Amino acid sequence: MAVEKIPSEDIVNKKASVDTNFDQATANLLVKAGLGLSIGVVASALLFKRRMWPVTFFTGAGVGAAYADAQRIFDS
Repeated sequence: MAVEKIPSEDIVNKKASVDTNFDQATANLLVKAGLGLSIGVVASALLFKRRMWPVTFFTGAGVGAAYADAQRIFDS
Protein backbone atom coordinates (compact mmCIF):
# COMPACT_ATOMS: atom_id res chain seq x y z
CA MET A 1 0.00 0.00 0.00
CA ALA A 2 1.67 3.18 -1.18
CA VAL A 3 1.12 6.45 0.59
CA GLU A 4 0.49 9.34 -1.75
CA LYS A 5 2.47 12.43 -0.86
CA ILE A 6 0.62 15.72 -0.78
CA PRO A 7 2.56 18.84 -1.73
CA SER A 8 2.87 21.29 1.14
CA GLU A 9 1.07 23.98 -0.88
CA ASP A 10 -2.06 21.81 -1.00
CA ILE A 11 -2.00 21.40 2.78
CA VAL A 12 -1.66 25.15 3.30
CA ASN A 13 -4.48 25.88 0.82
CA LYS A 14 -6.81 23.37 2.52
CA LYS A 15 -6.06 24.86 5.94
CA ALA A 16 -6.73 28.37 4.64
CA SER A 17 -9.98 27.15 3.12
CA VAL A 18 -11.11 25.60 6.42
CA ASP A 19 -10.15 28.75 8.31
CA THR A 20 -12.11 30.90 5.86
CA ASN A 21 -15.13 28.61 6.09
CA PHE A 22 -15.00 28.61 9.89
CA ASP A 23 -14.76 32.42 9.99
CA GLN A 24 -17.71 32.73 7.63
CA ALA A 25 -19.81 30.26 9.63
CA THR A 26 -19.00 32.01 12.92
CA ALA A 27 -19.87 35.44 11.54
CA ASN A 28 -23.09 34.02 10.11
CA LEU A 29 -23.96 32.54 13.53
CA LEU A 30 -23.42 35.83 15.33
CA VAL A 31 -25.48 37.82 12.83
CA LYS A 32 -28.41 35.41 12.64
CA ALA A 33 -28.54 34.73 16.39
CA GLY A 34 -28.38 38.47 17.09
CA LEU A 35 -31.11 39.17 14.58
CA GLY A 36 -33.27 36.44 16.08
CA LEU A 37 -32.66 37.82 19.57
CA SER A 38 -33.65 41.31 18.41
CA ILE A 39 -36.82 40.10 16.74
CA GLY A 40 -37.66 38.05 19.84
CA VAL A 41 -37.23 41.01 22.18
CA VAL A 42 -39.39 43.26 20.00
CA ALA A 43 -42.07 40.58 19.60
CA SER A 44 -42.00 39.88 23.32
CA ALA A 45 -42.35 43.53 24.24
CA LEU A 46 -45.04 44.42 21.68
CA LEU A 47 -47.10 41.28 21.21
CA PHE A 48 -46.66 38.77 24.03
CA LYS A 49 -46.77 40.75 27.29
CA ARG A 50 -43.04 40.44 27.93
CA ARG A 51 -42.90 36.66 27.98
CA MET A 52 -39.58 34.85 27.56
CA TRP A 53 -40.57 32.26 24.96
CA PRO A 54 -40.52 34.57 21.89
CA VAL A 55 -36.93 35.57 22.67
CA THR A 56 -35.91 31.93 23.04
CA PHE A 57 -37.83 30.83 19.96
CA PHE A 58 -36.48 33.47 17.59
CA THR A 59 -32.91 33.14 18.90
CA GLY A 60 -33.13 29.38 18.39
CA ALA A 61 -34.50 29.88 14.89
CA GLY A 62 -31.54 32.16 14.09
CA VAL A 63 -29.06 29.62 15.44
CA GLY A 64 -30.78 26.86 13.48
CA ALA A 65 -30.59 28.85 10.27
CA ALA A 66 -26.91 29.57 10.89
CA TYR A 67 -26.27 25.87 11.55
CA ALA A 68 -27.92 24.92 8.26
CA ASP A 69 -25.82 27.51 6.43
CA ALA A 70 -22.65 26.24 8.15
CA GLN A 71 -23.40 22.72 6.92
CA ARG A 72 -23.82 24.07 3.40
CA ILE A 73 -20.59 26.07 3.67
CA PHE A 74 -18.51 23.11 4.87
CA ASP A 75 -20.02 20.64 2.39
CA SER A 76 -19.06 22.75 -0.61
